[in-house]
Amino acid sequence: MKKILTLCLLTLFLLSAAGCNAAQQAAAPTQQPTASTQAAPLALKTKILFVNTSHRPDGNTYKMGESFLAGIPHDTLFLNDYKIYQLGQHYDDDQLAAVLAAMEQADTIVIGTPVYWHTMSGALKTFIDRLYELDKPVKALAGKKLYFLMQGIGPSETTIEQLPYIMSRIATRYDMEYMGAAPDPDDLTALQAVLHGN
Repeated sequence: MKKILTLCLLTLFLLSAAGCNAAQQAAAPTQQPTASTQAAPLALKTKILFVNTSHRPDGNTYKMGESFLAGIPHDTLFLNDYKIYQLGQHYDDDQLAAVLAAMEQADTIVIGTPVYWHTMSGALKTFIDRLYELDKPVKALAGKKLYFLMQGIGPSETTIEQLPYIMSRIATRYDMEYMGAAPDPDDLTALQAVLHGN
């Protein structure tokens, strides 16, 4: 009788453990590499695209971009509207391809970021990291003019040197023409002169 009871308890335990394991596997998201996106890409009306990489669609980064492009027809892409996973993650609903499709339609790309913790926004860093996955040349970026805007409360001298340097390196790596940076909303005039001259 004890043997039968022990056998029943052992069977019940094994069945329970197997059920828990199956439930955990079913709940875990599956990673599948994908180059597509479920959302339709932004259809640009102009050849100038402002990419706002702030967490706020209408915050100071947006205002800086609008001031920089005042009087110039342009489109705006709010990067946080798109789901872009970290480098090495592959999920079916990733939307990097949609962002690249929008960029491909432009001749000029203006990237704006707030300064968080002395560096660029996490959204912009993730986008840049993901470029490593792409084979060169990247059609969406090659030949584009790149302008860079950054704003924040009192960025350090290191930040003011570092972020434009990073963007210039990205431009070189992906065959873009780096046009310069404005590290503060008060520094737009010189960069605007470059924009209007091109």
